[in-house]
Amino acid sequence: MLNVKEYVKPNKVEEAYEIGQMPNAFYVSGGLMVAQLKISKVEHLIDLKSLGYEGIEDQGKEIKIGANTKISALMSDKILLLYGQPFRDALKEIGSMQIRNMATVGGSIAFKLGWSDLTTIFMTLNSKVEFYDGSFRKESLEAYLVGNHKGAIITSLYVPKPSGFWAFEKFSKSTFDIATLKLGIKIDIKGKKIKDARIVVGSRPMISERQEEVENFLIGKELNQMIDKVGDQIEKIVKCGTDIRASAEYRKALSKALLTKAMRRVEDESRVNGQR
Repeated sequence: MLNVKEYVKPNKVEEAYEIGQMPNAFYVSGGLMVAQLKISKVEHLIDLKSLGYEGIEDQGKEIKIGANTKISALMSDKILLLYGQPFRDALKEIGSMQIRNMATVGGSIAFKLGWSDLTTIFMTLNSKVEFYDGSFRKESLEAYLVGNHKGAIITSLYVPKPSGFWAFEKFSKSTFDIATLKLGIKIDIKGKKIKDARIVVGSRPMISERQEEVENFLIGKELNQMIDKVGDQIEKIVKCGTDIRASAEYRKALSKALLTKAMRRVEDESRVNGQR
């Protein structure tokens, strides 16, 4: 039952944050999470849309994405074309068109949900989060996900300009179902060898997590020689849990399959660009 006692639409982030410290206060931008949570517990609804923080800017070495930017806007933006077809394909996998037209970048990250595709995608791309919690701060997305940021307001996301090759894979029972497991990989190649690697697994079902031990296993090796070997590594190392969608063991097996598939995509892309 609706129990909102106050609806406010502040124009300054400082004002929004101050109201957000009240008991049972809730930030809203796209509004999807309000629909899913027990709205009866929300007494102070704080609409963040008037704060601005919307749009995409090229800032030289990185791209700034406002927290109120809709996911659908990411798909059509000319600046983000730099990330190529894998980026657009990954975004198409996020829910339905209606969801993409409502969901915002900030909302997709702020709740630190294990099933957020956007979190896995941008963590793979080594993004940083800017947020306000009494002062403006910026930290890596992976640090933000494990930190205590109660009441903080995400203002922007910063994504480094693309280098190397990357891929995103996920497994779900149907097109619009929450993924059983998802995986992102980014690889930089020098000569024939892997210079740097980032591997992120989401829907474990816990929050997205880097697989640094597997990354280190790849560095210094030739890409084509690792495709059929790296899957065994991640299956042993990745930490997964059990829920109504799948057991931990099943998710571990999926991680092997998804990583192998992603590695093949990266190899194909590197071959096209003459770096294999």
